[in-house]
This record gives sequence, C-alpha cells and structure tokens, in this order.
Amino acid sequence: MKNTFKKALCVAAAPFLLAACSSPNKPISEGAAPSPASAAEMALMATHDSLMFQADELMALKGKLSGYHSEAPAPYIHGLAAADNAMMGWMHQYKAPDSTATPEARLSYFKQQQQLLAGVRRQFRSSLDSATKFQAQHPAAGDVPAASK
Repeated sequence: MKNTFKKALCVAAAPFLLAACSSPNKPISEGAAPSPASAAEMALMATHDSLMFQADELMALKGKLSGYHSEAPAPYIHGLAAADNAMMGWMHQYKAPDSTATPEARLSYFKQQQQLLAGVRRQFRSSLDSATKFQAQHPAAGDVPAASK
C-alpha cells in the first residue's frame, strides 16, 4: 500500500516537477508558457508516468492469473506480458534530443514518441481490460465467495 501511494504521489507531482525544469531551447520563467517542444516533452513524460503506474496493476493481475491451475488464462497472461514488453521496448529506444537539436526537431521527435506511446497505452488498456474481464468471469478458487448456508 505504501508503494502504491508513493507511485501515485510521484505521478501526481511529475507535471509540476517537469515544469520546474528548464528547456534547453527556451527556459521556463515564472508565468511564461513552456516552448512547444518543452510542452510536448512534458506531455510525453506524463503519459509515460501514467503507464508506469498502470504497470503495477498489470503485474499484479498477471500474478493472479498465473496462480490459476489451468491453461485458460494463458492468452491473457501473454497479452499482459506483451503490453509490459511494449513499454520496456519503448523506454529502451527513447532518447530525448540533446540541447543542440533545433526546437522544430525536438518537437517533431516528442510528437512521434507520443504516437508510439499512445500505441503502448492502447495495448496496456486492452490487455488489462480483457484480463480483468476474464478474471471476473472465471474467479480463482480462492476468490469465489463462500455460499451462504
């Protein structure tokens, strides 16, 4: 529970922390809006942070389904693993442009990355939704409420 609270706090604070950082192309001064590239980078990182928070839910659900004593949840477990692998793949290929890149190149890169991350977000949501639906329709033996006598 503590770990979940910490992650929620980090996700909530991320936009404020990112806004406090200055852009190499246009520093953010008090009351001034960030450059388009900085705003795109902040939006991208907010999406990333949101997905990282959902990764805990994804892994917990994968663990629950792995505890089933049948092959029925296997496709859902594979879907959850694929979503996690997609996120890991995105993180490994992500490389923010350095400060020597033009503002236009930085903006273009962050927009392209946002599109890639949107695909990962759809994969996360789809796999979480289908695995959750499966779990609701097929509860594990320990999850079935005892019948009233």
